[in-house]
Amino acid sequence: MPASLHTILVVAKNTFRETIRNKVLYAILAFAAVYMLFTLFLGSISLGEDLHVIRSLGLAGMYIFGLIITIFLGSSLLYKELERRTLYFVLSKPISRAHLVLGKFLGLLSSVAVCLAGMTVLYLLMVAFKGGGFDSSAILAVFYQLLEMSLLIALTIFFSTFSMPLLSTLYAVLVVYIGHSLDLLMQAVQGASAPVRFFVQLLHYVLPNLAKFDIRSAIIYDASVPLSQALLVVAYAAMYVGLLLCVAVFLFEKREI
Repeated sequence: MPASLHTILVVAKNTFRETIRNKVLYAILAFAAVYMLFTLFLGSISLGEDLHVIRSLGLAGMYIFGLIITIFLGSSLLYKELERRTLYFVLSKPISRAHLVLGKFLGLLSSVAVCLAGMTVLYLLMVAFKGGGFDSSAILAVFYQLLEMSLLIALTIFFSTFSMPLLSTLYAVLVVYIGHSLDLLMQAVQGASAPVRFFVQLLHYVLPNLAKFDIRSAIIYDASVPLSQALLVVAYAAMYVGLLLCVAVFLFEKREI
């Protein structure tokens, strides 16, 4: 194994251990579990639509809590190292800042993947309990969610190279909101003035279009998702993640510590 890859994996392993031991993370997961189980009650009072309610609210809940976990952990990832002054010790070893950023990304992505996997297991058990069998299509929706979370992890790491955790969180939430509204914004400004249309088009091309990762409605109504579409979404996520991490490494290299 190349030395650089080994270094990245060591940082990723340590980051995974650090994040998975976070007590706030377990509090968020506990709320997620309570919410998921509460959907069973909501389904039972939905007049024959119990399975539809559980699938709809369950997938939405996994996305919301996955989003909270991602932004909460990612926004303070590098700042904690600076605040505790452990970054000085880490960089004194043969570890470059690029290795540190990539390792942090992979470690946090692993933590988020484990959390999503746990929520998915609970979701599948609830659907099976209600007679829906094994909801294999939901796994594809969760995979799309994980792709979006990987993009958001890269985004929060990018923000954390130059801002405080609170600001990184606000920036990330703003990007999530706009990213899911870009298509609606493009439609809304069709009759607007040229400067407004130009600004919205600029946002459309610069910011990630997160609506591409939302296939929950299609999954709930058992619509098929073409393989070509899935591959394009994977490529889209990989492109944005790669770009954000490259810029994050560049900014982190320039930062005085």
